[in-house]
Amino acid sequence: MPLAIWAMVLGAFAMGADEFIVAGVVREIADALNVSIGAVGHLESVYALGVAIGAPIFTALGTRFGRRSMLLLTTGVFLLGNLLSALGPGYGAIMMGRVVSAMAHGAFLGIAAVFAAELVDPARKGRAVAVVFSGLTASTILGAPIGAAVGQVLGWRFTFWTLVIFGGLALLGLLAALPRQAEEHGHHDAHVGGEFEGLDAHALAHLGGGGQGPSMREQVAALRRPAVWGALLTTMLGYGGVFTSYVYISPQLTEVTGFDPAWVTPLLLLFGVGLFAGNTLGGRLADRKVMPAVLGTLGVLAIALFAMNVAIESKVATVAMMLLFGTAAFAVVAPLQLRVMTAAGHAPDVASAANISAFTLGSAIGIYLGGAAIDGGLGLTSVNWVGGVLTSAGLLTALITWATLDRRQPAESHHHELAAHRH
Repeated sequence: MPLAIWAMVLGAFAMGADEFIVAGVVREIADALNVSIGAVGHLESVYALGVAIGAPIFTALGTRFGRRSMLLLTTGVFLLGNLLSALGPGYGAIMMGRVVSAMAHGAFLGIAAVFAAELVDPARKGRAVAVVFSGLTASTILGAPIGAAVGQVLGWRFTFWTLVIFGGLALLGLLAALPRQAEEHGHHDAHVGGEFEGLDAHALAHLGGGGQGPSMREQVAALRRPAVWGALLTTMLGYGGVFTSYVYISPQLTEVTGFDPAWVTPLLLLFGVGLFAGNTLGGRLADRKVMPAVLGTLGVLAIALFAMNVAIESKVATVAMMLLFGTAAFAVVAPLQLRVMTAAGHAPDVASAANISAFTLGSAIGIYLGGAAIDGGLGLTSVNWVGGVLTSAGLLTALITWATLDRRQPAESHHHELAAHRH
């Protein structure tokens, strides 16, 4: 693989890690800035909103500038945002840094996927795209543990400096290795088609559109389908329960369960292993039957969140639940993503990009509600049942929209979509 692709891998890892990394140092940040745990949670919720806002903005810019320029720009914006967070004297400056870094997230991954496919011969395009997203997969496992470990040894600000280092190395690698001739290509002229097949659902959920697929008119027409909006609402509510609990898991482990802070890193790593296992499991379930997979995984996630509220009181039960919660948290991703793509029929790209916003908006809402519950005096563990209620609302939405909207979809769209988007 060309050196430029490995620079993209590093960038994908850094941006993926930024999603999870604050969760390991929530208490440390709260104490240092003299703010509530809920306020620290908002640093994650604004990041989720920044991803949702930034993806369409940078994608629109990408129609006017070449991919090389856009990759360098998004990496530079990510680097700037984390510099602001690392150096910010107070809560407001750190929050601004989170918003800035988040805006580059979705666009970088979508553009990198298309660019990577252009840098290799046709026989290796799919492998090149998968290699880029291996950085994202690794970040889901390692992001929070790295943040917790660095924060405990060197202080919470070094958590952000870790992202600055990763982002800086990625930018230097891209500057040195990206071919300038690729600048001549417009953002929408490459069609990598089936090269996105084979990516796991987490990668697909972050893709955000790389310029492939049917015309924009067809894409927008697909987005107007009621079944698509039903699927997007299910994603927002169903997935929202994950981060409602996860962002506040570190103080629960130390202050409720009674673990020594040194145990936070290995426990977050165990959760990350669960994420990887759940991502794989969810993809296989979704490939068999989409709606049973959606309903089943959402049901299991809701049960896991409610169970965490009880299990967190016992060290042994908490260890087991960290793995199970991680598995349930990402088992929902593939079914939710494939459901939206199925509902959109033969033009799923814009709907798929909208699902990024649904994932991130749901996360932002969940994190906010969890922080409000803690700050309102309901206790640290309240975030688990709040998340369970949110995911249960997603499950109920899935049942209602399946009965009233999905079955109006033409059968041929369903079969086409399953055939075209195997992963």
